[in-house]
Amino acid sequence: MNVSNQAGATNASGGVAGIGGNAGNAGNAGSAGSAGGAGSAGKPGTGGGGASGVGGTSSAGTSGAGGTGSVDPYASARQTCVDRVNTLRATKGLGPIPRLPSAEKCADGQGKKDSESGTAHSAFNDCVNQVQGWTSVAQNECPGYGSVASTLSTCIDQMWAEGPGGGHYDNMVGGSAFMACGFYTTPGGKVWMIQDFWSK
Repeated sequence: MNVSNQAGATNASGGVAGIGGNAGNAGNAGSAGSAGGAGSAGKPGTGGGGASGVGGTSSAGTSGAGGTGSVDPYASARQTCVDRVNTLRATKGLGPIPRLPSAEKCADGQGKKDSESGTAHSAFNDCVNQVQGWTSVAQNECPGYGSVASTLSTCIDQMWAEGPGGGHYDNMVGGSAFMACGFYTTPGGKVWMIQDFWSK
């Protein structure tokens, strides 16, 4: 199991990563090998701290969102990502968080930057302004998995299993107005998946 938090040093060896960190405020650090603290962002500002997680494995795809005249290789995975979160939310009587396709290309870029730096959430601030008038922003991340499928099953389920007080779980059950899922596959075949959440 590999879980880590937003915008801070995380385990680059892969696994579930990422809680949202604060824009302007540091997120709580989790202990090594377990889920780090959450991190809601406050008002626009600089991204906050985060925590580290555990190692995990998972999988591949190719990066990029579809543009005009192009095919998005992750179209199905993006919808599955949002649907899985909303299915889990429904078990707690919570309504769905709408998908925000306009932010997905930006989230893909976050995954690419994080893979290159080897640090989950290093690019957290890049997409905070995809929603005008946001009041908080958070992020979950699955770094260095062996397949897209494993980010959508193993990684999301591990984050949910943290339960109340677990930063990833709290991001998923929070009152977000929108969410976007981004994907990047490294040349070596490792998949980095991003979940960005915005509240208004």
